[in-house]
Amino acid sequence: MNSAVLRCSLLAAATVWISGCGKSEDEAAFKGPVTAEQAASVLDLSAFPLVNGAKPPWPRGIASLSYEASGDVKTLFEFQRKKLLELGWKELPNSSVTEQAASAMFSKKGFVVSVSVYPRDANTMSIFVQNHGNVRPGKLPLPPKVKTVYDGGASAMYVTDAGVAETADACRKLLIADGWVPYGGAGDSAYYKQNAVRIEATVSSAPAQGGKTMISYSSELMSADLPAPPGATEMSYTEQNRELNFETTADKQGVVDFYKKTLGKTGWQPTLDHMVQVGDNDEMIFRNPGKDMLTLAMPPRPNGKMPVSLQHQSAAEIAELDRRFKEHAPEIRAKLKAQRDEEEARSAEENKPKVLPKFAVSLPSGINGLEQTKDEIKFSIGNGKAKSVVETWRKEFRDAGWKEDAAAINAMAAAVSFSKGTQSLTVNYTDTGMMPAEVRLSAIGVELEEK
Repeated sequence: MNSAVLRCSLLAAATVWISGCGKSEDEAAFKGPVTAEQAASVLDLSAFPLVNGAKPPWPRGIASLSYEASGDVKTLFEFQRKKLLELGWKELPNSSVTEQAASAMFSKKGFVVSVSVYPRDANTMSIFVQNHGNVRPGKLPLPPKVKTVYDGGASAMYVTDAGVAETADACRKLLIADGWVPYGGAGDSAYYKQNAVRIEATVSSAPAQGGKTMISYSSELMSADLPAPPGATEMSYTEQNRELNFETTADKQGVVDFYKKTLGKTGWQPTLDHMVQVGDNDEMIFRNPGKDMLTLAMPPRPNGKMPVSLQHQSAAEIAELDRRFKEHAPEIRAKLKAQRDEEEARSAEENKPKVLPKFAVSLPSGINGLEQTKDEIKFSIGNGKAKSVVETWRKEFRDAGWKEDAAAINAMAAAVSFSKGTQSLTVNYTDTGMMPAEVRLSAIGVELEEK
């Protein structure tokens, strides 16, 4: 679900969760934006129950859950609601449940989770559960003289008379000063990150507000905390694959040094002290005490900037991949063996000595110096007699089905060519009249023998 659709869903679900609403005695269970591990201790959506008959999504992360199931909106939504309530989550006001779509928000220990169910097609419903983390967008820093339009659990909107560029710059400076690290963006939106919480700050013109400037903050939890080095550009994070992509002008060793130092602070260690080439990429693997894995990959530098990716895989995910591999290993080995056998058979066929058809040629009497191989017959004959030999061969070859392609014949020299499919014959002679004539018959694709 894109950010615009998600924001609309949140607006419909929690329009009255204003600044004081939703607080509880355990709201401050975590101070500041949480890590992925802290968030998982409250809710791990990678282990959240699915509706019976639903196909498990793959891969699964702790921060969001998206899958499809058969059934009606109300029944499927009620399943999600019941499971969250059983886990101690409190449903916030203004849930919306109709036959066409359902959305609601839940809170626990300062976290906010949104649930939405809507039709994908006539027979399938889409179910989306998103943990928005423990950061209230309504408490993020703001420039002076802004007016609140909406303050909900996972998003907040404001207007100001200041210009768009001025406001965007002010928001950026305030968020960075508050500890938020720039994390990419697109169009009017910019992303920032602290630990495993990512916020989106959108500053744009608001025609519906009389041309004033609109500020929109929203938050979401990330299933993995994937840092980016200073100076990284074109950053994009994909929650479904838990992958960060960016470009950098730094060299590979500089990127490696950054990740060794930064990831080392949270228990991640490289499995080797150097990168290894995998396909076209240079890669380095990091593991943490929980056996999760991070793969750092850098392909060749195409245009002065080097593309970099960092992808997270959980220990459970790796174990499942290993299980699947072992389950299908016999089938995989059988396919690989069949491919090898096919390649070996093809190679043997291509390298097998070719058996060429044979063609018997009559040789005239009175020849001298006969030299004969499979593809050539050469001899000498008395002067003035070579042309007669060639004329005899021309008739003989044509009678045997050979096509005469070209002929240049005179008393002193001749060149005649014949073909039959992919086979060819060439006859040459020189006859000066002063010395014995030299006659040569050459073959391609056919073996010569004496008749």
